[in-house]
Amino acid sequence: MESYTVYIHIPYCKKKCRYCSFLSTTPDSNDLDTYIEAARSELKLYGPFLSGRRVKSIYVGGGTPSLLDSRQLKQLLSAVYLSLSVEGDREITIEANPESASLERLKSMHDAGFNRLSIGLQSFDDTVLMSLGRLHDARSSFSAIEKARNAGFHNINADIIYGIPSQDIGKELDGVKALGPEHVSFYYLAVEQGTPLSMDKRFTPLNDEIFEELYLRVHEEMVRMGYEHYEVSNFAKKGFQSVHNMNYWERGDYLGIGSGAHGFFKTGLPWIGMTAQARYENAYPPSAYRGKVSGNDGGSAFPISRVEVLDRDAEILEHIFLSLRTWKGIDTALVKNKTLLKHLTDDGLIRIDNDKLSLTAKGMCVMDGIVTELF
Repeated sequence: MESYTVYIHIPYCKKKCRYCSFLSTTPDSNDLDTYIEAARSELKLYGPFLSGRRVKSIYVGGGTPSLLDSRQLKQLLSAVYLSLSVEGDREITIEANPESASLERLKSMHDAGFNRLSIGLQSFDDTVLMSLGRLHDARSSFSAIEKARNAGFHNINADIIYGIPSQDIGKELDGVKALGPEHVSFYYLAVEQGTPLSMDKRFTPLNDEIFEELYLRVHEEMVRMGYEHYEVSNFAKKGFQSVHNMNYWERGDYLGIGSGAHGFFKTGLPWIGMTAQARYENAYPPSAYRGKVSGNDGGSAFPISRVEVLDRDAEILEHIFLSLRTWKGIDTALVKNKTLLKHLTDDGLIRIDNDKLSLTAKGMCVMDGIVTELF
């Protein structure tokens, strides 16, 4: 039976961080209830089309899903199980921020059926957190992990941002070592146009030399702590690689539920009459999404606002880019310019083993350039 993953987007936050370009907004008093009801309705629409396939992971992200209470969480997950085929012990992840991660709220997440928690710590430095517009302090980061353990979570991811002016990367690595989460995502700060951070002249991209120095230090220290560097930005202890994220990088099918969510199916989108492989994006803002899926415009419908059909060339290029992000790499048969392979190997940028090409940590720093040269 073919499998796919499910991503459910919760587009609400107490406050938007200064660096955030994701689709999110501040909820009014009844927004969360009406939104959950719309998501449940959307899930029902997909049920008949996916009855012969199984769900291998569920991920509730945002936004700040930890704003949802116990009742809303149970309603959301029960709708997945009622509408789709979820078999066996699956990875079921929910994102949380420290300021909304009370012990009671974390217990409600675990009791609802979530077995993996992804916490947006971002930094262990109060000055850095303040500059990013975060609502929590470093003490709350440590407390959130402790409360998550007490709530029953044994699979925790910590998100950390680096590349921030005056940031001490050693302090961030010490924080990771002290907490010992099963999974860590180290993200380089991307200053997106239109965000408050993009108008702050203190935040300028690091030059290539400093970026490489930081990246390689993170790689070396995390590996020394016992983590496997299995994707450009992700580290995991043995057995804790993210099933959900690996599905993205392996170009697996995924169902996107909620306002602004994205989905992708190599077998097409039969619910709208498409047979070619395609990705789609749901309507945003939440009011437009709710209107479509709840039938306010004359009848309930799939809340899809945009579709992109992928041809064979786009498929191959996407496969190359995504596969090279991981430790698995790609087949050397896909390489067009094979004359450069020895040069890149000698420079310590790539490794080749049994006709599989993968990037070294140093190579991941210049991944775009390598792809351009080889393909």
